[in-house]
Amino acid sequence: MPDQPVSAMPASLYRYILSRTFRRQVVLAVLTVILAGLSFVPLELQRRALDDAVANSDVELLFWLAVAYLAAILASAAIKFMVKLGRDYVSAGMQRTLRDDTFRNIYTEDCPPKTCVGPDGAVDSGAVVSIMSSEVEKLGAFAGNAISGPLLQVGTLIAVLGYMFIVEPLIAGVAIALYLPQFVIVPLAQARMNRLAAEKAQVTRDLGDFLVDSDPDSLAQPEPPGRFGNLADDIHRLRRKFVRTKHIMKTINNVLIALGPFGVVAYGGYLVIQGEVKVGVIVAFISGLERVGDPIRELISTYRSIADARMRYGILLDSFVTQEPADAAPV
Repeated sequence: MPDQPVSAMPASLYRYILSRTFRRQVVLAVLTVILAGLSFVPLELQRRALDDAVANSDVELLFWLAVAYLAAILASAAIKFMVKLGRDYVSAGMQRTLRDDTFRNIYTEDCPPKTCVGPDGAVDSGAVVSIMSSEVEKLGAFAGNAISGPLLQVGTLIAVLGYMFIVEPLIAGVAIALYLPQFVIVPLAQARMNRLAAEKAQVTRDLGDFLVDSDPDSLAQPEPPGRFGNLADDIHRLRRKFVRTKHIMKTINNVLIALGPFGVVAYGGYLVIQGEVKVGVIVAFISGLERVGDPIRELISTYRSIADARMRYGILLDSFVTQEPADAAPV
């Protein structure tokens, strides 16, 4: 159930989420910070196992490092379990809250002639069914990951990259330089995907309105009406453009992420040959880049999810009047 069961829905998606789930989001954030802080511990234990224990044939040190490594892995797994479970609980509660607030704003509050109300002043049942099912499910699912998701990804990047810079800044710099183009490519591609997704959502809503508002006799024909065909073609065209942009962006990102370990092996291997670093550093860095690759991919996915959720929330609010003043400042 929500922490604060009120029907007013602010214009900002994140303000709405925090107003309903603030306490649970704080707990998730604390657990997420701890989990991100543990991400570099296995890297340091790997480095010490090779450079200190194996290099010096110290069996006792190797044993205790292995015990510490196992403890770190188990602790991370336990915290990750709690974070994922907490996210799902928040999402389930938010879906319930969204349905309550949507019902209140459509049926209980004064609703102006927007999407949820037809030309004759009656509530459009087709639009309400779509909101209560598809829109609410997707927005509620996003709420659990809205804060802890980006926090975990950014925190992991900071912890792992910070550790790499402390151990060997030159090798870390080479690896990170290969990732930098993503911070230019992703916003550009995402902006185009946002526009396409918004257009597709509006056309899909238009198609639903057309089916609900049309006379059943006019639909029961050997061939679909021309309006239906045009809207279906528009949805298909926008979907093709969206998936093409998405896969081009993902392909470029995967290539750039794969170049990171190559930079570490090439430049780090040269430093090992020159006797400037030890092999354990290279092994730890390669493992670290594997840990960095996943947060980068997830951060890109989260960026897309945030844009999509904001678009859906805007469409939801457009279905009825909000109780927040129009000049309210966003979070």
